[in-house]
Amino acid sequence: MKAKAVRFLRDVVGDPDRAGEFEAMTPEEYAQHKHIRIENPTCGRKGESMAGPTRTELEARIEELEDENQELADKLDSIAEIAAVSDEGEDDSDDFDDQGE
Repeated sequence: MKAKAVRFLRDVVGDPDRAGEFEAMTPEEYAQHKHIRIENPTCGRKGESMAGPTRTELEARIEELEDENQELADKLDSIAEIAAVSDEGEDDSDDFDDQGE
C-alpha cells in the first residue's frame, strides 16, 4: 500500500518531495499515518503464524513421529511374539486331548 501511495504521489500528483517522505516511512509509520492497525494473526494452533511451522519445527515433528512409530512397531512385534507362543501352546493341548484324555 505504501509503494502505491509513493507511485501515486510521484506519478499522478506530481509531488516527488511528498513521495519521498512517504517512501522514507517505516511500515509502522505509514500505518499510523493512514490510521491502520497492523496485526500479526495466528491460526490459533499453538501460536503458529498463518505461514505455518518452520522447516526446523517440521523436521523436529517428523523425528518425533518416527520415534513414536518405532515404539509402536516394537510393541506390535512383542504382541506378535506373545501370540505366536500362545498359538504353539494351544496346538500342543489339542494334540494331548486327541490322545485319549
